[in-house]
Amino acid sequence: MTFNRTRLALSVCTATLLFSQQALAVNLYEDTQNRLEFSGRIAAGSSYVDDIEDDHDVVNAGSRVRLIYEHNFTDGWSSIARAEWGFDPFYRDGSDAHYKRMLYAGVSNDEYGTILIGKQYSMWYDMVAYWTDWFWYNGATAQGSFNGRDGDGGFEGNGRPDRAISYKNTWGDWSVGLLFQTSRDDHETDSVPEYTNIGGQQLVSGYRQRVDGFDRKYTGQGAVVWQPVEDWSFGATYTHSSIDAYTTGEEKDEDVDAGLLAARWTPGNWYFALTAGEYHNLVRSDDNFGNDEGDGIVDKARGYEGVALYNLKQPMPGTVQLYTGLNRLENTDTDARQAFYLAGVAWLTFNENLILSVERKFDDSKGDDGSDVGHDETDLLVRYNF
Repeated sequence: MTFNRTRLALSVCTATLLFSQQALAVNLYEDTQNRLEFSGRIAAGSSYVDDIEDDHDVVNAGSRVRLIYEHNFTDGWSSIARAEWGFDPFYRDGSDAHYKRMLYAGVSNDEYGTILIGKQYSMWYDMVAYWTDWFWYNGATAQGSFNGRDGDGGFEGNGRPDRAISYKNTWGDWSVGLLFQTSRDDHETDSVPEYTNIGGQQLVSGYRQRVDGFDRKYTGQGAVVWQPVEDWSFGATYTHSSIDAYTTGEEKDEDVDAGLLAARWTPGNWYFALTAGEYHNLVRSDDNFGNDEGDGIVDKARGYEGVALYNLKQPMPGTVQLYTGLNRLENTDTDARQAFYLAGVAWLTFNENLILSVERKFDDSKGDDGSDVGHDETDLLVRYNF
């Protein structure tokens, strides 16, 4: 009996292996019931930004390594444990800059579904948002997955949530996912002097504790996908995260409420997808995307992403992808937006494990006052999956 790659592994690894379905994973151990796999990728990129002088240094573009252990039971159940770490193979800042991407374990059954516990992909991303995350170098800036307080979307639960438990199952044309995050403190406390006036002089009368940062009480998330026919899919997902914010020592509720709708059409070698979302207290602000009341978080934003892609499988070896699309993230209270249009081409060769891509990004970003703040650029990517 050969090892059967379980449905669990297929379902929870969908988003990670989207572009490396034939990756050269190394089976460190395998028998009739167990498999231990080592895999990952090395990726490098370089950007040429119009009207800006730079040295076009090669930078890390999402390199990572992972270990996956799977076990098949005799009664239809299977289990998985996964650890994945990102790192910088180029030591740009003098170190490998490693960090934890995912660390979870779970069980699955064809009838009863899949349960995972730990740091994992969200139902938001794994079931719906990844539909428009098909650009090789750019993208995913307006879909709400990685826009939060942490770069990986882990705090609010939309990207790779920590301290999470999820459940996913499929019934006929419908797939449903639920996720819950437990509490997490992410604040700093320091002592601030208090003063009193004595004889015309200000003197320190004592100290008080000042808290700055965010605390999460919990996150609840749901996602649903309807696939009435093979080529068409429609998805929706919603997140509520109960968060307290501390700014200059004052506490206030800053709950996240975010929703995303998506549609996907995949006729033949074509791929089309569109997402539209609204995000309350989710998106990080910057100098040109403000209205954050001093806490670094935009009160309300809307995002739109679209992608159109064609897989050209002949006459070259491998696959050539021609693609285009847009990303547009708007601050609903100002004229600010982070937006671009894109055209790209990629070549997937050596069993589609080596990817070479070139993308031309046409920036359409605006500041709070409606002025242009972006620059067009050309981006190069080399990635090898192993």
